[in-house]
Amino acid sequence: MNLFFKNGKVITPMQVFKKGALAIENGIIVDVGYQEKVRKPRNSMIIDVKGNYITPGFIDMHVHGGGGSDTMEGTIEALSTIAKTHVKGGTTSLLPTTLTASHCEIERVLSCVEKMKDKNFGGAKILGIHLEGPYFSREQIGAQNPEFIKIPRKVEYLKLLNKYDCIRRVSVAPELEGGLELGQELRKRRILASIAHTNATYQDVLAAIDAGYTHVTHIYSGMSGLKRINAYRIPGVIESTLLLNELTTEIIADGHHLPPSLIRLIIKAKGLDKISLVTDAMNAAGLGPGKYSLGGLDVIVEDNVAKEFEVSNHKGNYVAKLLTRDFFAGSVATMDQLVRNMVNLVGLSIQNAIKMATLNPARVLRIDAERGILFPGLKGDVVVFDENIKILMTVVEGKIVYKRM
Repeated sequence: MNLFFKNGKVITPMQVFKKGALAIENGIIVDVGYQEKVRKPRNSMIIDVKGNYITPGFIDMHVHGGGGSDTMEGTIEALSTIAKTHVKGGTTSLLPTTLTASHCEIERVLSCVEKMKDKNFGGAKILGIHLEGPYFSREQIGAQNPEFIKIPRKVEYLKLLNKYDCIRRVSVAPELEGGLELGQELRKRRILASIAHTNATYQDVLAAIDAGYTHVTHIYSGMSGLKRINAYRIPGVIESTLLLNELTTEIIADGHHLPPSLIRLIIKAKGLDKISLVTDAMNAAGLGPGKYSLGGLDVIVEDNVAKEFEVSNHKGNYVAKLLTRDFFAGSVATMDQLVRNMVNLVGLSIQNAIKMATLNPARVLRIDAERGILFPGLKGDVVVFDENIKILMTVVEGKIVYKRM
C-alpha cells in the first residue's frame, strides 16, 4: 500500500517542514517537503496527522529485550516479541544484543538472528546482531555474568565471524590480550568495533583506534575513568571518549543512568553528530515493576525512589538494577522515552533529539544510505508522534505496524 502523510511537522532531521507532507510508494520514500509541493502517489492511503510530528523511524543499536523476552532466549518468538514491543516506542530497526554467555548459547542466538534478519515479523526490522561480550574486563563487568568472561581467541571468534553474516557490531575491552587483533578483523569485515566494559587507559584507547575501534558503548557505564598511578594522573576511557574526535558514542538517556548535567557535558565535548541514543533495554521493557533475570543475574525493576539525585522522578519512571541495587541492569525504556528525556530533561530541541535517535546511529552502522533520514530513495521507516512525544503511528518499510491515532 502506498502512503501519503499530510498536515504534519516533518523533521528529516536536517530540515523541518512546518506544514509538510511525505509520500511512500512500494515501501520507499518518493517525496518529502512542503505539502503543496509533494506529489501524492496513485492509489495511496491518505493519513492526516493533524499537525503532529513526522520523523524518521528510530534506530536502536543496543537492545537486549522487551515485552518479557530476551535476546538470549535465541528463539524466533522471543525476537519477534522484542521487535513488536519496541515498535510501539517508535523503533523501526534494531540490533538485538547478546550478553556475556557460553559460546554455545551465543551461537544459538546467532543462528536464530541469521534466520530472522531482513524479514518482517510485524515489528521493528532486525538488522543483525550486536555481540556485547564475552571479551570484557573483570574490573568493569557491570551487569554481566562473570562466569563467562574471557579473552578473545582468534580460533573462537573467527568461527563465528565466518559463519554468521548477521554480526553487525561487537563490543570488546580492547586492552585484553588479543583485543587489538579482534579490532583489526572487525574493521576488515566492516563490522562496528566498539569499546566496552573496559579498564583501558588513554594509551590503550589510542592503540584501539589504530586497530579499528570507532565507537564506545554506553559512555560512563562499565568503563575506566581518571586514575592515579604513582602520583600521575592517567586518563581512562571516559576522558578519552570525550576528547577524541575519532570516536562516536552512545548514551542511555532513561533518566537514571546519566543525570542531565552529565549528558550536557557529553554533548558539549562530542557535539550533536557523534552521540546516539540507545535503550540498552532488558526483558522488562514495556512491562511493570517486579523481579526479572538478566543473563542469569537477578534483577529488580521498581519505581524510581532516588529523589535526592538529579534524575526524573515522575511516577512510572521505572529503573532496573541488580538485586543488590549497586549496578544498573540495562534499562526498561523504549526509544520514545529517550527522545522525550532529551527534550524535557536535557533541554535539546526535538530536531536535535531526533537526530540522535535516527541519523546518528544510521551513520555509525553505515546504513545511512537506506535509513535514518526522510529522503527520496530511502526506506519508508516513519514515526508519527504528538507534542508530548507520544507515539501515534510507526511505519516500517512502508507498512503500518503500530497505530494509536
